Amino acid sequence: MSDLLNNSESKKTEILEKSRKSKLDEGMEYADLRGTKTGIVIYAIVAAVIIGFSIPDHIIVVNAIASLSFAWVVGGTLSYYRFTKKKAYLLCIIASIAATIAFTLMVVLEAIR
Repeated sequence: MSDLLNNSESKKTEILEKSRKSKLDEGMEYADLRGTKTGIVIYAIVAAVIIGFSIPDHIIVVNAIASLSFAWVVGGTLSYYRFTKKKAYLLCIIASIAATIAFTLMVVLEAIR
């Protein structure tokens, strides 16, 4: 029993030592993730406002902003889907890819007119 306790304590010390030597800082990773989420929300709000005010006059700008926004959603959601394998994320990715393609085509078609 004493060997088992000593072995467990030795593994614990070893894991703590590896963690201290690691260059990854979980606090910074958490802050980065929170910052990314906040950035996405702010981007979405600003894009929505710009789209709302630009629709009557500058349809090509609206389509370009929408295309970029949906492309960003694809990139952001892809990592969540890879980690969780949730079907809701996959559905979001598929819908966002379709929207990205549609808005990009509208931009291109409007530009070549």
